Amino acid sequence: MWAPMIAGPDPLLATVTAGLLLAVVAAVLLLRLRVVFIVELTGGRASIRRGQPPTGFAAACEDVARRHGITSGRITGVRSGSGVGLRFSRDIPARSHQAFRNVWTPPPSGGGPSGGGMRAQG
Repeated sequence: MWAPMIAGPDPLLATVTAGLLLAVVAAVLLLRLRVVFIVELTGGRASIRRGQPPTGFAAACEDVARRHGITSGRITGVRSGSGVGLRFSRDIPARSHQAFRNVWTPPPSGGGPSGGGMRAQG
């Protein structure tokens, strides 16, 4: 005999939804780990919101902002495969990006004091 099925949650839909949710959470966490520091410009003053930029970078950002007439914005140091790069909020005009990059002193990359990296020892 035919028995009516009770309508319940579709297990395939629940699995796909859970997988998508997990992927979104993982992507957000990975992007968040890439952020090394955030310098925020408010009223022409620079303040460090997250992380530790190189010494003097926030003060240099204030100088650049004053010269270019920038009163607000955000500069984010983002880790990539080739080191740390700068990302700028929309409040900072593209014509001034290079001036900020000119005062940016990226941390040295590579190995320890020997500078040898991963070569064979012995």
